[in-house]
Amino acid sequence: MEVLPIENKRLFLRYAIPCGEVLVRRGTLDPGTLEKLKNGILYNRDVKIDVASLFPVASRMCTIIARRMGKDVIDDEIIRRYFLFEHEKAIKWRAKIYPDISVRECMVYPARVLKTGEEIVINTVDGERVIKTLDPEVRRGDFVVTHYDYISERVPNETAKKLLRGLR
Repeated sequence: MEVLPIENKRLFLRYAIPCGEVLVRRGTLDPGTLEKLKNGILYNRDVKIDVASLFPVASRMCTIIARRMGKDVIDDEIIRRYFLFEHEKAIKWRAKIYPDISVRECMVYPARVLKTGEEIVINTVDGERVIKTLDPEVRRGDFVVTHYDYISERVPNETAKKLLRGLR
């Protein structure tokens, strides 16, 4: 399957990088490359790597959604649609093939930022916890989405509520 071009590699990576730890453990992603990607996102550096080849499942799933919607690129709407609303189905299916996937951890959850600074503390459906961020603009009170141990991005209050309804 030919993967469509990803318009916003930074947004795609904010959601895909947390999956990178699993890929490193499997030996399909170099830990140094993952670290470069994280630093590139955190320090607003240009991403010059073919991210679709590093995260083939996510890029293929986004391509399927884009084609279904009649688009010829993977844009922000497609990235968010996949990771926020369709990722869970893909993860549950993949976990049957790859037992090293923790479905609970790999799901994308809404949260509210309680504290920023040296440590970022969020409140999720599971309670408070300390987390890393791939969005350096996060502020106390923001609604965010989390993936593994990372904040992927800030989201509007309505999006967080929609995601919470989906968890019930």
